Amino acid sequence: MADEKYFKSISVAEVLKAKQEDLGLKLVCCEDYLNREIVHRNVNRPGLALCGYLENFRADLVQVIGRGEYAYCKSAEPETLKKNVVEMLAVGNVPCLVITAGQPPLKALEEACLKAQVPLFTTTLDTSAFVGELSAFLDEVVSPSTHVHGVLVNVSGLGILIRGEAGIGKSECAIELVKRGHILVSDDIIEVQRRRGNILIGSCPTMIRHYMEVRGLGIIDVELLFGVGFTMESSRIEMEVNLVSAGNAPLDRLGIDQSKVNILGVDIPSLSIPVTPGRNLAILIEVAALNQRLKNQGIFSAREFSRKVLEKMGAKKNDKK
Repeated sequence: MADEKYFKSISVAEVLKAKQEDLGLKLVCCEDYLNREIVHRNVNRPGLALCGYLENFRADLVQVIGRGEYAYCKSAEPETLKKNVVEMLAVGNVPCLVITAGQPPLKALEEACLKAQVPLFTTTLDTSAFVGELSAFLDEVVSPSTHVHGVLVNVSGLGILIRGEAGIGKSECAIELVKRGHILVSDDIIEVQRRRGNILIGSCPTMIRHYMEVRGLGIIDVELLFGVGFTMESSRIEMEVNLVSAGNAPLDRLGIDQSKVNILGVDIPSLSIPVTPGRNLAILIEVAALNQRLKNQGIFSAREFSRKVLEKMGAKKNDKK
C-alpha cells in the first residue's frame, strides 16, 4: 500500500508564539515579516557565508550566529559584513536570523536584515541549548508525515501497526490486547511522522483519541472502560502485522524470510497472520511482538532452527559416505 507523504511547515510567528519563553527569544527587527515559513527541522551556522562564500549555503534553514560567528562579525569591517549578509539573505527564503548567548545585535547585521526583510532575533540561551531546544520542537511539527489506516497498539513496549481489509477484526483484536494489559494508541486512523534517526512515531488524531469503533457495539471509550493507563498519545511504530483471510496469500511456514513494509521511506518488519475461526489473534500478536524483540537483539529463532536442521542433514550424509 502506497502512503502519500507530505511535509508540514510552521511560520516564524507560530514558533515565537509557542516557544518564545523556552527559546529565550527577543525580536530585534522586521516584525512585519514573521510570516516566513520554516520547512526543515535542522538549523544552519553560516560561518563561511558571513565571509562571502555562498557555495552550498542552506538558505532554507534558520540561521544561528553563535559565539564563533559573532566574534568574526565584531572583527569584520561593518560595510563588508553588511554586504556579505545581504547577499547571504538574498540566496533564498531564509526564515530568520538568531544571535545566541545574549550577545547584542550588531548594527551591520540589523541593517542587513532590514534590507532583506528577514526577522532578526537574539536569545539568552547558549548556542547548543538553543539549537537543541529549537530542533526538538521543529522535529515534532515539520517532520515528514502521513496518515495510515489500521490500529496502533503498544504490545510489551513494541509499537505494533495492525492492518488488514475492512471487517477482518482489527479493532476486536486490539480490544483483546487491551484486555490482556497492552495499550491502545489509535484506532482506524494513525498519524505517522518520520522523526530524526528514521524513527516512525504514530499518534492518534485528537478528535478520536481513546475511542474505538467495534462492529456490533458501536463507539466505545477505552479510557473510561479500562482506565487511563490503557491508552497513550503516541508510540514508536516498530512492526506491522497484516491480518489476511486464510488462503488469500502465500505464507512462510517457517518464518525464515523477513518481510518489510516501507512507510515514509523507512522499512519496518512486516508479518502476515491468516484469520481463521478459533485462532486467538491477540495471543499470536503478543508472541510476534516478543519474537520481534528477540530479532532486534540478533536472535532469529527460525534461521537458527533451519541452520541446525541443515547441519544435522549434512552430518547424516557424511555418515552414510
